[in-house]
Amino acid sequence: MGTVSPVFAGRAAELEALREAHARARAGEAAAVLVGGEAGGGKTRLLTEFTRDLRTLTGGCLDLGAASLPYAPFSAILRRLGRDAVASLMPAAALPELARLMPGLTAAAPPPDDGTGRLRLFEHVLTLAERLGAAEPVTLVVEDAHWADRSTRDLLSFLLRNPPRAGVLAVVTFRPEEPDTRPWFAGLARLPHVVRLDLPPLTPAEVADQVRGILGTADPALVRDVHARGGGNPLFVEALLAHPGETVPGSLRDLVLDRVHRLPESTRAALRTASAAGDRAGHALLAAVTGLPDAELSEALRPAVGHGLLVADGDGYAFRHALIRDAVHEDLLPGERAAVHRRYAETIGRSPELSDAPSSALAVHWQGCGDHARALVAAWRAAGEREAATAYAEQLGLLENVLGLWDRVPDAANLAGCTRHDVLLAAAQAADASGDPERGTPLVQRLLDETDRARDPAAAAWILSYRAVMRGYQGREDELDDLREAERLAAGPAPVRAGILARLSARLLVYGEAEEGERLGREGLELADALGLGPVRPGLEFTVAAAAARDGDGDLGPLEGLRRRDLDAWIHVRVLNTLAHCRLNGGDAAEALALADEGLAVAERSGLAHSSGLAPAVNRVEALFRLGRWDEAAGDLRRRLDHHHGPGVRVQLMIWRIALLAARGDGPRPEPEALAVPLDAGFPQTALPLAQMIAEWRLAEDDRPAARAALDAVLRHPRLTVQPCHLWPLLETAARAGGPRLPEIAGLAARLPAVTPVAVAHKAAVTALTGGPAGWGEVIGTWEDLGLPYPLACALFDGACADLAAGDRAAAAARFDRAAGVAARLGAAPLARRISERARRAGLAGPAGGPLTARESEVMRLLARGRSNREIAEELVISPKTASVHVSNILAKFGVSSRGEAVASARDRGLVER
Repeated sequence: MGTVSPVFAGRAAELEALREAHARARAGEAAAVLVGGEAGGGKTRLLTEFTRDLRTLTGGCLDLGAASLPYAPFSAILRRLGRDAVASLMPAAALPELARLMPGLTAAAPPPDDGTGRLRLFEHVLTLAERLGAAEPVTLVVEDAHWADRSTRDLLSFLLRNPPRAGVLAVVTFRPEEPDTRPWFAGLARLPHVVRLDLPPLTPAEVADQVRGILGTADPALVRDVHARGGGNPLFVEALLAHPGETVPGSLRDLVLDRVHRLPESTRAALRTASAAGDRAGHALLAAVTGLPDAELSEALRPAVGHGLLVADGDGYAFRHALIRDAVHEDLLPGERAAVHRRYAETIGRSPELSDAPSSALAVHWQGCGDHARALVAAWRAAGEREAATAYAEQLGLLENVLGLWDRVPDAANLAGCTRHDVLLAAAQAADASGDPERGTPLVQRLLDETDRARDPAAAAWILSYRAVMRGYQGREDELDDLREAERLAAGPAPVRAGILARLSARLLVYGEAEEGERLGREGLELADALGLGPVRPGLEFTVAAAAARDGDGDLGPLEGLRRRDLDAWIHVRVLNTLAHCRLNGGDAAEALALADEGLAVAERSGLAHSSGLAPAVNRVEALFRLGRWDEAAGDLRRRLDHHHGPGVRVQLMIWRIALLAARGDGPRPEPEALAVPLDAGFPQTALPLAQMIAEWRLAEDDRPAARAALDAVLRHPRLTVQPCHLWPLLETAARAGGPRLPEIAGLAARLPAVTPVAVAHKAAVTALTGGPAGWGEVIGTWEDLGLPYPLACALFDGACADLAAGDRAAAAARFDRAAGVAARLGAAPLARRISERARRAGLAGPAGGPLTARESEVMRLLARGRSNREIAEELVISPKTASVHVSNILAKFGVSSRGEAVASARDRGLVER
């Protein structure tokens, strides 16, 4: 009698949910499933049933700490796919990067990491997944993700937040009771395309099915007993059934060990040895450690496979469940455990090819047998391997192990070939690269405390630059204080100063301090040239060119020069994106759109669409909005938001969702996370546009107090004036909101430089709205010349209101009419409503009361295409009677008696195209 049921018991709803997710992925939708369940709860059995006839690639996370490869499940997936398949799907340039996950994939060495190595690797994995799914749907399974190392979690988060385009279903299993990863899974489950399935205990009826599958019959009394004692846990049920009629110990560990103790001694010995390797042991390694010939080892392990304790897994064996491995390993006496770890360490030391990660395995096994000196050396060597694989979080963990062993190992410095200070510095660099300020900040502080700034200012400067990075990760503006102090300490013409200048000048640009950033960047360039520091130069060149451009207020020549150069793709995309940003601020939205598209194309070709390609994607949406192509902007937004779930890029995209909502009067609401962003702190390029659009939205809803509250917050921003391109449109919105801050707004406008035509137009509008001369003709002319329809319609409306105040009713009527036409073409319902109401109050309305509403404008466009009332109703999803009412209103407003006359009148007024 076997103890594994051939019958799949229960889980019908969960199986159906997985099949529905697979159908969505097959249909081209983003889809992923998280399967949570307690240990022994049936997660693997559910996936086995689900994937039975599906194309599936599976990788598991191992509870081995530093002994397993980083990105272990993805390495396993690539191994199962095979080198030839990977090479056929991916461009040759991507293979050295992917070799970090699949050693031996190519003879070419991975390129040195310039800070973008991890992102490039993640992009290549995503591209590989997309190409796998393009030919035939594929299910990617990551098991036991509660044990995932930090690098695996980061890569998995990247894939779920940027889901593959089509044909790929990701399924992740985990234990929800693990406290360290519980918040991470909760965050992933909130993604809109992710379904979370939590496996409940089996019901008595389902346990009966499982018992019947194992025993061939299901005695009701036995089922009640097994269900009561096993709590509906499938693994517990199997263990309880393994010894019917006997007094059964109550813990699962004892149940498992009872099954083990019934096996032959040779099998028990092999299982005990295998347990020290982790959840999986290669056959060749296990044979070498046990000293058994291949045939004898296979014969020894066969009963364990037959009793459901082990499963054959490729070229080795895996415990069927981690609980089984834990029970067997914990049953070893301390001396036995140390001895088996020593045998592993000695075997891998002689034959490192037997282990996937020999240095890491040696670190674990030497420590497991108490040889701290050899464990320290192995951990130091393994940390270097992790750095080469861009698995910086795991490198940091290994370095922390080295530091923990340091004081326990005499002559540690000679053994490791480095000082404790070197290890601390490497750990700080790993924390920097992995973005882990919680672990990195104490390490950096220890380094600073041990460094004499007067005696070794260069070292202190580097360490301060690492602390600045940690503070930057935490959103602390005092990162600039550390970088400025580092720049002061690194006073001599040395590589350290060039590196500090590169970092400081780049961060100054992020904070809008372009003048200082340009000055320091130019100094860094000169120093890099003098010292022959080629790798530092491209980043500094970009920083200087971007600073010189001044958001479009300055000289774009250096950026255009870089655009024509043969640049690294990462910098090429940044150049194109910065040019797009500058063109937007200068009012050339059409050119900005072309530049954004070019940047996206470069990012796509280079496998960077989900990293460096995000910024041009946002600028593309902005360009479409500025050009009045709102349907395209909304579609682009929807697609981007469906596929990009990183919080930073979503806030940037939310700015334009709110802009569309404000301008159209309807559409998707902003996400709560965007509305929770502090408006009086952070980077001005986020806070100012976000506050402006929130205020515009509130004004469109006639909620003036809420609009003023948003404006009050942002006007307290400490860097309010550093980037005029973001402040000018904000000031116009603030002036339109009115209130007690108008004098302050007028004063800001008087002091703020206005270089571009866009800024000049905003300045004239703010001046008029705050009581100054009404230069609306200039403003209207600027927006007309630039081809930006929405600000044109707003300026026409404001100009008409100014004409009314000046008593020029004829001019007001003409501007109202033009404004109404532009608003109607755009579908700017709130503005159309304001135009209609103001014209009516002034007695300038037509026979039935003024310009067309947004809905009437839609009906008018369909009338111009010759649609009948019924066709209009079908297209707008309204009733034919409602369509008839809208047509009647249009005829009345135009003072005409036929549909043809209405169309002619609308064409005369510019409301529809001729």
